[in-house]
Amino acid sequence: MSTSRALLVGTSLVALFSLASCGHPDSGGDQGTGGTTGSAGTSGAGTAGTNGAGTAGTNGAGTAGTNGAGTAGTNGAGTAGTSGAGTAGTTGSGSAGKGGTTGTAGTGPTGTAGSTGSAGRGGTTGTAGTTGTAGTTGSAGRGGTTGTAGTTGTAGTTGTAGTTGTAGNTGTGGAIVDMGGQGLAKPGDMTSQSGKYLNLGDMRLINNRWGSDKLGCSGTTQSVFINTDKTFGWNFNRPACGGMRADPDFPELEFGVAPFGTTSTLLTTPAYSSTTLLPIQIKNLTSASVTPTTFLTSITNASTAYWDSNIEFWISNSDPRTSTNAGVYAEIIMFLGWEANRQSATGGWPCSVTTGNTSITTAGPAMTLCHQSDTWSSGWRFFNFIVNNGPLSAYSQKMDIKAILDWIMANYSGFNTNMWLTRIEVGTEVDDTTAGQGKITNAVFEVNGTTRAPQFGQ
Repeated sequence: MSTSRALLVGTSLVALFSLASCGHPDSGGDQGTGGTTGSAGTSGAGTAGTNGAGTAGTNGAGTAGTNGAGTAGTNGAGTAGTSGAGTAGTTGSGSAGKGGTTGTAGTGPTGTAGSTGSAGRGGTTGTAGTTGTAGTTGSAGRGGTTGTAGTTGTAGTTGTAGTTGTAGNTGTGGAIVDMGGQGLAKPGDMTSQSGKYLNLGDMRLINNRWGSDKLGCSGTTQSVFINTDKTFGWNFNRPACGGMRADPDFPELEFGVAPFGTTSTLLTTPAYSSTTLLPIQIKNLTSASVTPTTFLTSITNASTAYWDSNIEFWISNSDPRTSTNAGVYAEIIMFLGWEANRQSATGGWPCSVTTGNTSITTAGPAMTLCHQSDTWSSGWRFFNFIVNNGPLSAYSQKMDIKAILDWIMANYSGFNTNMWLTRIEVGTEVDDTTAGQGKITNAVFEVNGTTRAPQFGQ
């Protein structure tokens, strides 16, 4: 754990949405009454009137009217107008328009039959489009019937989809590096430099000795390592640094990023995330867990040691990757192993939560809420659980982070789903006069169904 202190003595705790123109005939010759309207016969002659057939006026037949209705001549019978031949609409393959109807005779003595209208020209056949656009209906020729619309062109067939290209392989010799430019660590690698880490892909093995550094305790020796069999862990030997059990060292396996912010003075690990899976807002979180395979802690000076092995996670108010001060909200830590007298009132740190719901059985191991504070360390909330079958020197079981978070949010107010889960850690808190080793065979982190395991270089 970072500058927060899961080991601080109980004194750090506080409240836990167409015209058709008809001509008017003039009377011609003697006073004969105009014949009745001549029916359009073969010769088109009108029947004589009672007083004799009226002789046609001198100017002969009147000029035909447009659209089939003849306008009467000045003295004579109007010649029937021809039926206009309609021009067919374009695009449609319409049938030719039928001939115009016979024009009605003028009202003079002799009506000349109208000539048959010319057939409308058929529309040209529409060219079939790629997807077969139907031809439009041809406009009717004047006097002709409406041309029949062209038939819809046959649609082109759909092209066969191309097959998905095979994914390219990672370039040969291309090194996997993290955001800090650090490549994968290899079996046999180690570092004893404070604050340095070994890159294991989506996680990092950090030589975090923040407590000794804060206290200026140069006597502490600590390192992180990867064995040739790809097991990994940390060695530690811390003398009496005078931290009063408030400033432990914390060699660890980190998945994610610290909750403090990009420029926070509380940072003891890189300000960039080790994985793309974290941080994540609680409202987008459906599952989260870590499953260590044989997380083994061995202590060489048990009689004087003060330590715990643990899994913990952090909640912040905003994204610590983009905020200089992310607003740490809560630290939740689950103790797996600890020294023999931890629950002793003398020299230990016995559980202090005695009221309300303190038991959780949905996280993997059955656990009890042991300590809780709303004003821990630099002012964030603190929740400390212990496994019911502890202390354990070896732990191999899934720890359901989401289940623990759900339990806390159901039993303690103040949390909201806009907050961020920033990181999950597996480590050993080491205080004064403590020496030993922590070793992990494997660890699989999971967020929303996606898992990540350690990666190693060649």
